[in-house]
Amino acid sequence: MRVSDVVGESRRQSEVPRSYVTNLETQVELLKKELNELRQQAQHDSMLPSSKTAFSTASSVKHGGRPQDIIDEPNISAESSISDPRDLVKSMAFVMLGDSNAPRFMGTSSGITLAKMMVAAIRIDPSIPLSTTVSDPGVASTSGISAAASSLPPRRAADHIVDVYFQHRTPHFPILEREQVERAVDNIYYSTPLTHGTEHSRMVEKDLLTVYMVFAIGLCGMSIGDIGRPLQSEGCFNSAIRYLESVLTFSKNDLETLTTVLLFAQYVALCPSKGSLWQLTGMALRICIDMGLHWETESVLNMDPVILDARRRLFWTTYNFDRMLSITLGRPFGIVDPSISTALPNPFFGTSSFAGAQNTSYTDDSRTHYKRIANHVTALYRLRSEIKHVLYHQLRGTTLAYPRPNYSLWIRDIQPRLQEWRASIPSLSEVHPQSIFASQAWWNATYSNTLLLLHRPNPLIQSPSPESLRLCFDASCNAIQCIKALQREQKIAIIWIWTHHLVSAGLTMIYCLWHSAEIRETTSIDHIMNTMQSCTSVLSALAERFPGAAGCRNAFETLSAATLKWCVEKDPKSMQQKEAMFSTFLPASYQPASGYDSFELQVQPLHVSAEELLLMFPNDGLGSGESLSMAAQWPISSNFDFTMDLESMNE
Repeated sequence: MRVSDVVGESRRQSEVPRSYVTNLETQVELLKKELNELRQQAQHDSMLPSSKTAFSTASSVKHGGRPQDIIDEPNISAESSISDPRDLVKSMAFVMLGDSNAPRFMGTSSGITLAKMMVAAIRIDPSIPLSTTVSDPGVASTSGISAAASSLPPRRAADHIVDVYFQHRTPHFPILEREQVERAVDNIYYSTPLTHGTEHSRMVEKDLLTVYMVFAIGLCGMSIGDIGRPLQSEGCFNSAIRYLESVLTFSKNDLETLTTVLLFAQYVALCPSKGSLWQLTGMALRICIDMGLHWETESVLNMDPVILDARRRLFWTTYNFDRMLSITLGRPFGIVDPSISTALPNPFFGTSSFAGAQNTSYTDDSRTHYKRIANHVTALYRLRSEIKHVLYHQLRGTTLAYPRPNYSLWIRDIQPRLQEWRASIPSLSEVHPQSIFASQAWWNATYSNTLLLLHRPNPLIQSPSPESLRLCFDASCNAIQCIKALQREQKIAIIWIWTHHLVSAGLTMIYCLWHSAEIRETTSIDHIMNTMQSCTSVLSALAERFPGAAGCRNAFETLSAATLKWCVEKDPKSMQQKEAMFSTFLPASYQPASGYDSFELQVQPLHVSAEELLLMFPNDGLGSGESLSMAAQWPISSNFDFTMDLESMNE
C-alpha cells in the first residue's frame, strides 16, 4: 500500500466519530419507542365514545435527516392540507399501520383519508379555510370567511335556487331527494347556534355542505348568459369546501359519503376548472364497489325500501358519470356491464310521502316524471356502453374467454333497440319549461351522437358501408343544427362535452363528403356551406367560455375550406345554386367585419365567383372567429327541417 493511501485512510477515520454506529442505534431505539407510544395512543382514542379515530402526527425530525412519519389526521389545518400536494404521499414507506375501519381511510393502511383525496382532486383557493364553523348559520358571518366564499342568501332566494336545482336546468341526475334538501335548508336557517365539536354542529355542517352545493349547482343553471351568476356559484362552492373534511370524516354511513362525492363531481362536470372529474368519479365508483352497490342479492332486496332506493339512485348516477367520461374520452370503463345486476330506481317510490309538501310547485307527477327521464337517460348510456364494448374494445386475439361478437348479427339487433329508445322518450310536455329535458333539440342531439358512435369509422369497421356513410352524414348535420339551437337558447351547460360532440359531428360530415360521391351529388352546396358555417360559428361562441374550443374551431375552418373548395371544383354546376343563398341569407344576416379584407365581399347575387364563395371560410382563425361570432344567432336554413324524422336514418 502506498504511503498516500495510508494517510488518506487515516484522515477519513479521524473525520468519522467513533460513536457513529452507537448514535444510529440510539435513533432507531427512539423511533421504535415513539412508534409504540403512538400505537398505544391510537388504541386509547379508539376506545373513547366520541373519538375521531385519528392519529396525531409524529414529531418532526431536527437532526440526522430522520424521515417524518406520515400519519393522517382528519382535522388537519388548511395550510398543512393544501399548501404542498407532495405531503399526501411523502415517505409512504414509513406509514404506520392503522385500522381500515378508521374514518374514510382510502385503503387498508395508506394513512390517506378520503378527505385528503377529495382536496387533492379539487382545485381551490389556498386562502379558503377548511373545517370552519359559523356562530349562526342563518346570518352571514364575516369572521374566518375568505372573500372568495359566499354567505347564505335570504330564505326566499334560497327557496328559488332549490326550485331551479330540481327543475333540472342542467342535465344532472337525482343525487338528492327534494325533501332532503328542504330539510337541510330548514335546519341551517332555523337551527340554534353551533357549538363546535358537538353532534349538533356536525349535523349542521353536513346540512351546510349539502345546501351550499345545491346552491352552487342551481346557480350554474341560472348563470348562462349572465356574468354575475358564475361568481355567485363559485362562492357557494368555496363555502361548501370549508365543511368537506369534517363531513367526510364524521359521515354516519358510506351512502352519505358517496352523496358528498357525487355532489362535487356534479359541480366539477359543469365547471371543469374546479377539479378533476375523472378522480372524483373514480372515488365514487370505488365507494360503490366497496359497498356492493353494483350487485343486488336477496339480502339487499330485503333492505329498507328507502335505503334500497338510495343505493340504486346513487349507483346509477355514478355509472352515468363513468360512462360519460369513458365514452367521450375513449378510456376503459371503471366497471363492465356484465358485473352489474342493480335494478333501476322505481320512479313511483316515495311519491305519496311527498304529497303534503308545502311552498313548492314540485308535485308527485313531476317528481315521478323526472325519475322516468333519469332512467331513460341511463338506458341510453347502457346502449352506448354496449356499442363502445363491441366496436372499440381492443383485443390482441380471440380466445374462448374473450370471443369477438358477431358484428352482422349484433348490428341488426342494436338498431331496433335504439329506435325503440327514441320512440319511448317520456313526454316533454310534462317537464318544466326551463328544464334541459324539455328541449327537443337536446334529445335529438343526444340521439344523433349515439348514431354517430355506432356508424362512424371505428377500430372494428374502419370503412363504413354507403348506408352507414349516409346515416352518419344526416346525423352529423342534425347534431350540428341541434347544438346550434341549444347554444342560441343558452342551454349548453357542460361545454366541454358539447364541444367534443360538435367537433366529432363536423369531422364526420367532412369525412362522409370526401368518401361518398353519392352524398356530394345529392346534397346541395348551400346545405353543406350552411352546416359548416353553423359548426364554425357555434365553436366560436363556445370558445368565449371554453378556451379549448378555439383550437378546434381553427382546425375545422381549415378542413371545411379545403372541403368546400374541393366540392366546388368537383361539380361546377353547383355554383348555380348560390343565387338563392346569397340573396336571402347573407345580405340580411351577415355584415363583414371592417379591417378584414378577406371578408369584404361585394355581393352580387348573379355574379359571384368560386373564389368569393370560398372566402366564407378563411384560414385566418382570429378573423373568422370575430366575424362569425354573430353567426350563432343566424336562423336555420329553410332547407333544413329541424324536426326531421331521425328514424329515417336507420332505414
